[in-house]
Amino acid sequence: MKFDQSSLQPKTVFKGNILLFYAFDVGDDIDLELIKHKGFVNICVMPLSAYFKNYHIPLAFRMSDDQQKDVGAINASCISSKVHHFGVLSFCYRIPFEDSFEDLKVKIIDIKKSFDEKSEIDAKNTFKKIYPAIKKPRFYSLKNSYFAVHVYPLKEKITPEEFKELYGSKIASLLRLEVYTLSDYQVDEILASSIGYYGQDLIIVDSAASFIYDDEYFEPLEFFESANIQKLELQYFDRVLDQKLNYFYAQKSYQVPLRAYIPLVGPRMEQPVSRLAKLRVDISVVTERLKNSIKMAGDEYYSKLYSMLVEKMSIREWRDSIHRKLAIIQDLYSVYQDRLDTIHEEILTVVIIVLIALEAFIAFMR
Repeated sequence: MKFDQSSLQPKTVFKGNILLFYAFDVGDDIDLELIKHKGFVNICVMPLSAYFKNYHIPLAFRMSDDQQKDVGAINASCISSKVHHFGVLSFCYRIPFEDSFEDLKVKIIDIKKSFDEKSEIDAKNTFKKIYPAIKKPRFYSLKNSYFAVHVYPLKEKITPEEFKELYGSKIASLLRLEVYTLSDYQVDEILASSIGYYGQDLIIVDSAASFIYDDEYFEPLEFFESANIQKLELQYFDRVLDQKLNYFYAQKSYQVPLRAYIPLVGPRMEQPVSRLAKLRVDISVVTERLKNSIKMAGDEYYSKLYSMLVEKMSIREWRDSIHRKLAIIQDLYSVYQDRLDTIHEEILTVVIIVLIALEAFIAFMR
């Protein structure tokens, strides 16, 4: 037990791990086979998850010894580092702790700042190594992070509801990294997104962090990582669509050029609207692939956990925003194509009329 000097009340000391998830968008596409062939990174075997489909598997690799040593915290380690084919690097760091919730909150704030910088260094080093395998490389386009606090169960056997009753307010402040105690409404809202399996374990999901009260923490990690990456890609595509649409409107690229009026020649021209349509297809493929990468048939527990992550991280809202913008692009392309088809029909009609008139003139002259 530790004692608070102000209140002289004992503080319960917990053992567990701080888990930090980072994802970086570094390009449009990454050739995983080229990385394997050239040995750009130290590839390691990654066990296949029972909850994820086994196609489009990311490439797992080990960090170098120097990077593992320079982790910025005692006994900290990078337990997951992956290259994803759609242009993303992901990392997960584990930092053991033994502390009270009050002291842990301050510690997490400092640790997170340190690992925000550490993750960028690791991502940049990896980016340099795999640079030849990246299509349209850039470091980095967008970054997203998430963290989880894992706590081993207390020796005293208490139910999850009793645990939330005792420490719910502190857990809520911990997940929001708030120094002061949150209101009862906020605490209730955070604690409402909780789930357990065996009756002695508990997971509380929030928008920027989760709390795990269990003997193990490995299986939920993949869901946190997947949701974090999915949100990153949705934010990236949303921003790309904004930029493309703004450019489209600013340049008035909806105007059909004269060459496009010529049948057979016009369709070969790649117009800005056509490029938007191709972008719509590319984004739809990646977003659907991310959405359908998790298989939950017959597992209600992890299905509910993933649904809570989707809700709390606003993934559905980001997805809806992209679908709305993709619909706008579809409308723009349809209007453009209809206008082009109408012009082609009018030109062909004029050509037919001219040919008929010419044929009638020749017949008259004969």
